[in-house]
Amino acid sequence: MSALPENDLAPSKRSGADGEARPPLNQPARPMLARDADSIYWMTRYVERAEHVARLLLVNSTLLVDVGDMAERMQSQLWQSLRVIFRQDELPDAGGEEPIAPRVVRSLTFDLENPNSLISCVGRARENARGIRENISAEMWECLNTLYWAVRGDDAPAKYDDSPDDFYRSIMAASMLFQGLTDQTMAHDQRWQFTQLAKYFERADVTCRVIQTKFNILSANEPMTESAIRNIHWMAVLRSCCSIEAYRRTYLGDMDPLKVAGFLLLEKNFPRSVRFAVEGARQAMTQIRAAVNPRQIDEAERILGRLDAQLEYAELGEILMEGLSNYLERIQSAVADAALAVQKRYFLH
Repeated sequence: MSALPENDLAPSKRSGADGEARPPLNQPARPMLARDADSIYWMTRYVERAEHVARLLLVNSTLLVDVGDMAERMQSQLWQSLRVIFRQDELPDAGGEEPIAPRVVRSLTFDLENPNSLISCVGRARENARGIRENISAEMWECLNTLYWAVRGDDAPAKYDDSPDDFYRSIMAASMLFQGLTDQTMAHDQRWQFTQLAKYFERADVTCRVIQTKFNILSANEPMTESAIRNIHWMAVLRSCCSIEAYRRTYLGDMDPLKVAGFLLLEKNFPRSVRFAVEGARQAMTQIRAAVNPRQIDEAERILGRLDAQLEYAELGEILMEGLSNYLERIQSAVADAALAVQKRYFLH
């Protein structure tokens, strides 16, 4: 069934040089099937999620090298934080006394039973893309197919063993290439708007969870952490959100935890901030709704509009009075409600 209503009036036709009847140049795009919109949306969310998983695994591994000796309890908390961020209830039982680090890495990289592992995310993205190849560009499909075989090929474990860092960087680079190809090879119609909506939903949600989990861990351990080591930890938080350089151009000096949280939450012009992601999702939702029903604002747009306004006028002091964790929970809840409203309105037909 269609996610968009059919036009009430059939488009007029005109004759071309070859005598064939042709539609007007300004004819609206054909209505989009709900299943196509659903596949485009989830294809993009899974690619974005794979990028986040790869980056967080890379940053966590690099952090241990940068810090050097770290208390076992702190190490365990940092690795467990990845499990919390990607909502994995329990790690698979490895038996014996295997350390937490290799268990988390294995679960988030090559575990097919984990829906948020790299191999699962890339596989699901490709599966969604395979069903809608006529709706995406050949370049997008080739990029995603290449990424899929990079993590599912017989030589993937050997490449990972040779250089885990390069393995994760290749996934991050492939995700960014995919986004660039989406922007440059896809008409900026409803299909493209669904890719933007999915990307920004996923980005806002994961960024909130990164801030929340890392802030809780580092704030609890800060009294026991030297200033230089503390800065390395907060730099790692910024790297987890691909924002270390942008933060440094805005703030000079030490890594202030409140400034880090405020930057990742409220920075208007940075594409990895929560505020930017919410605004991007709202704009995409507005464009989709305008094509479907220009006379009515739907529930997802209403939720995103309220959240966008709250973030636009928010002040860090007010957020801290409410409690950063509670504030982030409210944002995640609103994003989840908006995503559910999108599914009900556009996909479940």
